[in-house]
Amino acid sequence: MAYQFNWSIFGHKNQLKFLQNIVNSGNLANTYLFYGSRGLGKKYTVNYFVQSIFCQDDKIRPCQKCHHCRLVKKNTFLDLYRLGKQGQSLSADELRYFLHKLSLSNVSGDRKIAIICGGENINLFAANALLKTLEEPPRQTTIILISDDINSLPATVISRCQLIKFKSLNTNDMEKWLKHFDFSEQEKETIINLSFGKPGRALKLMEDKLEKFKQSCDFIIKLLSGSTFYYMQTIDKWFDVLKKEYPNFKVYELGDLTKEYLDLFELFLRDLLWIKLDRPITNVLYVDQLKRIAPQFTKDDLLNNLLSLNEMRQKLKYNVSPQLLWENLFLNVK
Repeated sequence: MAYQFNWSIFGHKNQLKFLQNIVNSGNLANTYLFYGSRGLGKKYTVNYFVQSIFCQDDKIRPCQKCHHCRLVKKNTFLDLYRLGKQGQSLSADELRYFLHKLSLSNVSGDRKIAIICGGENINLFAANALLKTLEEPPRQTTIILISDDINSLPATVISRCQLIKFKSLNTNDMEKWLKHFDFSEQEKETIINLSFGKPGRALKLMEDKLEKFKQSCDFIIKLLSGSTFYYMQTIDKWFDVLKKEYPNFKVYELGDLTKEYLDLFELFLRDLLWIKLDRPITNVLYVDQLKRIAPQFTKDDLLNNLLSLNEMRQKLKYNVSPQLLWENLFLNVK
C-alpha cells in the first residue's frame, strides 16, 4: 500500500523517499544509522519515520490522530525505546540494561523500535555490548542509531547498519523553509549564510532575533583585534562567566559550546581570507569591522589559523579541556 506522507521536512529528498519506501513496504532492516553534522534534522526525521511505522491510519502517515501517533508523540508508546542525549557519553551498563529491555516481549504490536541518540559518544565497552546485539538482534526489533560523527563509531558497528547520510540543505531549501518565519530579507540572508545549511543552527540564531549571535561576533572581533595577552584575559573571563551562568555545566557541554564558537571563528577567518582575495564575504553584517582587521593578517596567517582550528576540533573528540584548547589556539594565532 502506498501512503500519503505528512512529513513537515524541508530538503533531504532522497533520504525521505528512501524512508517512505520502507514504510510503504513494511520491510524494515535490523539496524539503521542516521549520520551527519549536528543541526541537519536527523532526530526530527527519525521521529516522523518511527511515527509513520506505528501509525494506524490506512491512508496518511503519520495521521497525528490515532492512538499510536499520540503515544509516540508523548514518548509513552510501550514498544518504542529511547536512549541517550546529544553530547552525553553512554556507559556499557546503561546500554546493556537498555538492550536487555529489547529482549522482552512486544506490548503494543508486532515490532519494537529502539532509538539510540549520540552514537558517537558510545565508549569501547558499550560498543562491544551493542555489537553483540547487532550480530544477533532480538526478533522483530529495529535499532536506529543517530550520530553526528560516524568516524567516532567502531567500524564493526557501522558495518552492521544500513547507512542514511544527511547533508547540509542547499540555499533554495533554506529559503523555502525561512518563508515560514517573520524576518527581514537581510536577516534571512544572514541566517542562511551563518547556518551552513543546518536548520537546527538556524533555529538557534532565530530564537533571540540574532542577539546572542551578535554578542558572539562582537566577542570574536575583539579577540581578533587584540594582543595575545588580551586573548588570554578575555578567554579566562569568558569561561568564568560561563561557569557562573551555568553552574551545572559539564565538560561535554563546554565542548559543544566550543564547537559552535569554532564554527563562527572559522567563518570570520574565511571572510578575512576572502577580503584578502577580493572575494565577497559571508558575514555581511560585520564587513566594516572585518575590513579594518584584515591588514593585521597575511594570507598564510589565515590559512595556518584555519588548520589550527581543524586540529582543535580533533582534540575536542578526546575530551581535552576546551579552555586549554582555546588558550593554545590564541597563543599561535597570527
